[in-house]
Amino acid sequence: MGANKSCRAAVQKLSIAIALTAMLGACQDKQGGSETDGVSATADSETLTMALGNIGDLSISSRLIEAAQLGSALDGEGSYTVFLPVDDAWTALDAAELEAIESAENRPQLIAVLRQHIAPGFILAADLEKGLSEKDGSVTVTTMGAMPVSLRRDGESIALGQGKDAPHIVGSPVIAGNDVIYRIDRLIPPPE
Repeated sequence: MGANKSCRAAVQKLSIAIALTAMLGACQDKQGGSETDGVSATADSETLTMALGNIGDLSISSRLIEAAQLGSALDGEGSYTVFLPVDDAWTALDAAELEAIESAENRPQLIAVLRQHIAPGFILAADLEKGLSEKDGSVTVTTMGAMPVSLRRDGESIALGQGKDAPHIVGSPVIAGNDVIYRIDRLIPPPE
């Protein structure tokens, strides 16, 4: 009976997370305006991995997605919103640490790190702004990783997580087919 209660609680938490993702994942702003306002749009037929190959400051994230063998999953039929660290965020790591995370034997750890940066669904900047204004400046987004990520208003920018060292969204998002790519200036810290 305890397992059944635990299962029900997990389903309830997942349902809440899915509802928030659905609220944020509306495909267009109901207030009017183009769904690509403030967005660097790419060709609708371009896949996420193809788009990453064309974004100069995400070359390391692109290479790591390939090393983790996540490209085919991200290019599949589903929609994803990815918060990917710019190259400067990766190079801020010790060179040996970056080399180690990219090695074949550490693939499970690399996958875990990248999954924390991937959210299911299609979250446009306008949807994110709407969610932040309706939720007093903070929303939680379910990730494919171990923990959801809290996005919050931090002055003029949006931070992912808490604390002064939290990553921030930089630049405009990029639409790639069914997916949205946001650049962030640091890695999302692993769950504690």
